[in-house]
Amino acid sequence: LHRLIMASAAYRRSSQFDLRSSQSDPESRLLWRFNRRRLSAEEIRDSMLFLSGELDQSFGGPHPFPAQGSWTFSQHAPFYGLYPTKRRSVFLMQQRLKRHPFLALFDGADPNVSTAHREMTTVPTQSLFLMNSEFVHEQSAVLADRVLSGSKTRSGRLQRAWRLTLGREATASETTEAKKFLVDFSRALQVPGGQPAIRIAWSALMRTLLTRNEFLFVD
Repeated sequence: LHRLIMASAAYRRSSQFDLRSSQSDPESRLLWRFNRRRLSAEEIRDSMLFLSGELDQSFGGPHPFPAQGSWTFSQHAPFYGLYPTKRRSVFLMQQRLKRHPFLALFDGADPNVSTAHREMTTVPTQSLFLMNSEFVHEQSAVLADRVLSGSKTRSGRLQRAWRLTLGREATASETTEAKKFLVDFSRALQVPGGQPAIRIAWSALMRTLLTRNEFLFVD
């Protein structure tokens, strides 16, 4: 049934606006377009790991819980553990007492209840997380290494970055702006004994690609 739905013409339609269709069916009751949606929490995390090449696609196993003999948990000091992993998000640690911070922020399902439908929110804390998250910074840095090793020219690297993250070629204006950004950012980071400025600049550029709406939304 899932294959039948996902392979249907209605499911694979674009969210692109069409004046003629909107006039005859403004609410898209006949499914002439797909409703634009943000990636789910799991899709965002897994996509970033996949692009950086760090996604562990093996099946999940038991979490490394502390030995039972060491348990000192109580009502006022309950057990809490995240157990960071690079496996797919479906294998992340989920607790009833405290939801996973990343999944909860991006409207992941509450493990305490049966969730038939997720409400998608857009709040400032999501943008702040994407700007400052250690996870996002790490994946951006690894993705930058992947892009830098894939081509010897700046233009080739930019096109590779756009194809990987956005699934398309960079436009002429985007290429020009990105080159200027890399030059200006690298120049501002020329500190003796610091990390190579070029790598940090590319990492910052990858972060802007991974946090833009074109990456986070399905059109």
